[in-house]
Amino acid sequence: MRGSARRKEIAIRLAVGASRWRLIRQLLTESVLLAIIGGSVGILFATWIKNGLLAVADWTGQGLVGLTPRIDWRVLAFTLGICVLTGLLFGLAPAIRSSQVELTPTLKEAGRTSGAIGRSWLTKSLVVVQVAISVLLLIGAGLLIRTLRNLQHVDIGFNSQNLLIFSIEPGLIGYKGDKLSTLYQNLFSRIEAIPGVQAATASQHPLLSLSATTTSVFLPGGAIGADGRRVSAGDVKMLNVRQNFLEAMQIPLLMGRSLTPQDGPRAPKVAIVNQTFARKYFPNENVIGKRFNFDDEDPSGIEIVGLAQDAKYTSQRDEIEPTAYFPYDQSGHPLRWGTIEVRTQGDPTAYVSAVREAVREVDSNLPINNVKTQVQQATEILSQERLFAKLLSLFGVLAQSLAAIGLYGVMAYSVSQRTHEIGVRMALGATRFTVLQMILRQGMLLTVVGIIVGLAGAYALTGYVESLTSMLFGVKPRDPMTFTVIAILLAVIALLACFIPARRATKVDPLVALRYE
Repeated sequence: MRGSARRKEIAIRLAVGASRWRLIRQLLTESVLLAIIGGSVGILFATWIKNGLLAVADWTGQGLVGLTPRIDWRVLAFTLGICVLTGLLFGLAPAIRSSQVELTPTLKEAGRTSGAIGRSWLTKSLVVVQVAISVLLLIGAGLLIRTLRNLQHVDIGFNSQNLLIFSIEPGLIGYKGDKLSTLYQNLFSRIEAIPGVQAATASQHPLLSLSATTTSVFLPGGAIGADGRRVSAGDVKMLNVRQNFLEAMQIPLLMGRSLTPQDGPRAPKVAIVNQTFARKYFPNENVIGKRFNFDDEDPSGIEIVGLAQDAKYTSQRDEIEPTAYFPYDQSGHPLRWGTIEVRTQGDPTAYVSAVREAVREVDSNLPINNVKTQVQQATEILSQERLFAKLLSLFGVLAQSLAAIGLYGVMAYSVSQRTHEIGVRMALGATRFTVLQMILRQGMLLTVVGIIVGLAGAYALTGYVESLTSMLFGVKPRDPMTFTVIAILLAVIALLACFIPARRATKVDPLVALRYE
């Protein structure tokens, strides 16, 4: 467009002896210089974005430990190379076209240029590509945002509110056997004596922490293998817990009884299983009284005394697996390390100091780690999903902004090139609404084509990118709602970008336009 506006200047340069190669070289130099300046400003934005990521992203979440965003020199060199290449490639075509002017007609022109440049296929194609890329990025961002929302609202099967958790490792300072059991009894008694604490319990692993104990389960009457050993019926998640774990975590008991303090090390071994366990290993049967074991030599060693509602164990994303809650007193391996869960009446963070003091009163040498709320624990493991959603949303918004700016620029230039034509139309009786409709139709046609191309590309890509499918939860890669919302959003933004030049066109004075040079 700048080349089109400088046609007369270029014609004069050619007329006084400048070679076309020299003109092309000058125009390319200007284009590359603009690209490098833009790239340099982009580096400043990249530094700002990097610092912003450090401020808003949760880098302590699972899988992100030690991740430190920084400006890498190889990435920087590649980006600067892209800037130079962009200046060359996108400056070459306009430079060649600008240098191919016909001297006599151009020098005789009174200054008015044709509107063909503004309506060229190259210009239209660039706008269409920008819109299409925006559609692709925004659809990806929309799918990840919906995934994050689904994960945040998934039914986890227990009440994560008003729950403070922390980890201890008494085995590191010599606790074992009866001494370890006495420590836990004193610890629970002291914590539950804190005003406002409703219950204190313990488990081998905290829920929703991506950590779990998986073991094989053996059933009475199971098949015997060729080696003479009993064949496992499958795998289950085993969670060693304090007897009041279900009550403290508010996991509903659907049938049978809860674990009690009487289910100690010398009592018959018992367990509570979840619904998935019952459906898989005892389908269409009353699971209460059934037996299983984790030891193939005694497959009936553990009696099921209760059936609990399904609850998420490792993460919100994972499917619920067969789970058995087992009293840690009966495990043969008391909790030399584990997690303490404290149910409070109000904000659990308000009880941190009191809980720390209670632990110090029991044993001042007992360290406590990872003090947080259960909500924070659940949020931490979604840090990767949040980060990807934020990044793709950022790039999608940037691409959409570029598309809107590009569309605005094309339409504004087209209006300026067609000022004389618009004046003629209005002088012949065209209304302002007709002119507005004409300009908007031109811009929205490009937008609609770009949206269709983008939607088609997104439809084709999302069906084959397995990595995207594995990142989604509760939403399909070709989700109609996401596709529709993004298309409407871009159409509205494009309409706003086109409206300003279109409205300017309606204000053209026919008398002035007819004299427009």
